[in-house]
Amino acid sequence: MGLKTKQNSSRKLGAFAIWAIGVGLVISGESFGWNIGWGITGPKLFFIPVALTAIMYYALIQGLIELACVYPEAEGPHTYVKNAFGKPLGNFIALAILFEFLFATPAVASSLGEYIGFLNDDLESVNWVATLFIGLFCIVNLFDLSISILFTIALTILAIVELMIYESSVLTAFKVSNFVDNQFGEFSFDAIIRAMPFAIWLLLAIEGISLMTNNIKREGFRKHLTRGYNAAYFTLIILAVSVLLLAGGGMAWTAETWSVISQDNHPMPASLALILSKDNAIVQIFTFIGLFGLIASLQGVALAATTQFEFFLNFKGLKPKAKRALASCLVFIISTFAIWGSHTSFLIELSVFGAVCMYFGVSVALLKTRKSKDQEGLEGLSSDPVLNFKHSDFKSSKSSFFAILAASVSLFCIASLSYLQPIAFASFLGLGVIYIGVMYLRKSKKAS
Repeated sequence: MGLKTKQNSSRKLGAFAIWAIGVGLVISGESFGWNIGWGITGPKLFFIPVALTAIMYYALIQGLIELACVYPEAEGPHTYVKNAFGKPLGNFIALAILFEFLFATPAVASSLGEYIGFLNDDLESVNWVATLFIGLFCIVNLFDLSISILFTIALTILAIVELMIYESSVLTAFKVSNFVDNQFGEFSFDAIIRAMPFAIWLLLAIEGISLMTNNIKREGFRKHLTRGYNAAYFTLIILAVSVLLLAGGGMAWTAETWSVISQDNHPMPASLALILSKDNAIVQIFTFIGLFGLIASLQGVALAATTQFEFFLNFKGLKPKAKRALASCLVFIISTFAIWGSHTSFLIELSVFGAVCMYFGVSVALLKTRKSKDQEGLEGLSSDPVLNFKHSDFKSSKSSFFAILAASVSLFCIASLSYLQPIAFASFLGLGVIYIGVMYLRKSKKAS
């Protein structure tokens, strides 16, 4: 991916870099999105969809680790589905992955624009700022992967520092009674279902690591991947739970404060401003540093969207550099239209819908490939002796349990979103039909 260096940088990712990529891709989930879920369930009940999300992602990650070890040269999770069910379904899951990262990009960019608008007292320019940053990262992602990875590591560390500042500042005003006595939101099963996408947003995109597994160090591949993936997961869980608890108990809730926190795309600086006052130096410093978390996620999801778009640009005569440039332009154009023509909550739901479709497909694919007696010739296998992993190297009962668990929760999410958000469902299905139609026409043209 990108330009090659003398050091063969495309094979240098270790556990620390994997951790940074995973956290960097996801950490914007702590910055915004959860407050939209709060607006549905309230802070207390929101922990139910958060718990379901945590269970699903832990199970999913264990399956992804196994699949990445057995098929280390795979282009991404869609390869696993292709091995299990054939090219059409594999390509459909590739579309789901694109759907996930493509619509996550403008959602993160919109929040980034609001953070800057909050800092400058100018929320009118949010869309312009968001568009500018997407354009910037589409340009950054044209260059060597190593530049982007180093950038992501630095931004991820700054983002974690920012969250520590928030948590330590809110802790001084924290009261358990504020959290327990909050009566806002709807206490119902329907509310839990409607809040699920915004709980998933807290961890969405961590599986982006699986788009880069062929860039991980070959020596100690399984160790690096397992440590990096799990470390990223637990880091994000700890950060998410602590932010939700502290934000919920950091202030006495009134109709006015609830209206601010449950609707904005910058709930963390807004809540800190309500506690300390907006002119407080800590609020200003926090908001400024908070930009780095959003920038880290935006760079990561924009890179993932660009990489996934390249998969669909297999046109004859199109060189790798031209393919990357075209993919970057498409990400910019679609993201810009989304920023100016949609709401952040809907973009999150679109992204989540693509994600859970992929989770279900990958989990079922793991169950299928584990039962396959002949795994020779499957795509993504490596001839490197240090990468000679097999499904039998992983405990069958544990692997199957996690795969069934991830598939069950993700299927529940697919059904719920399809019922509650028919527009998101229709959008995804429509793109799928268009893609299948284009592929059919191309195949017919070649045959003739």
